[in-house]
Amino acid sequence: MIAILCLDNNNGMMFNDRRQSQDRGLREYIAEMTKGEKVYMNAYTENLYEEIENPIVSEDFLQKAGKGEPCIVENLPLSPVKDQIEEIVIFRWNKVYPSDQVLDVDLEEWKLVEEEQIEGSTHEITKQIYLPK
Repeated sequence: MIAILCLDNNNGMMFNDRRQSQDRGLREYIAEMTKGEKVYMNAYTENLYEEIENPIVSEDFLQKAGKGEPCIVENLPLSPVKDQIEEIVIFRWNKVYPSDQVLDVDLEEWKLVEEEQIEGSTHEITKQIYLPK
């Protein structure tokens, strides 16, 4: 599976059961990036990502996604499915927000293979792609 995440600079994901931030331009970018693919997510994520055509929505989507299939992960731990992850795509807000849920996968165990700046609707966002070492 390909895990797609939005994180702050401290790998924060959520605060008080809510996403830290959101960006319309980023959602459009992710929709274009995954166009024509089955994109897995839970109901929480589906409420925001209406740009994704025909998402596969399930509360246990991380267990259902197969090889090479993208998953947008906002509020779940990745460590239980770490061995199934082939690629991690991180979109960094380039800010630090309060967080009480952080990425539970050690990125030191992954290799950063690509990094680029993309234009969000309000500010630049850093896209990073990690592969297993």
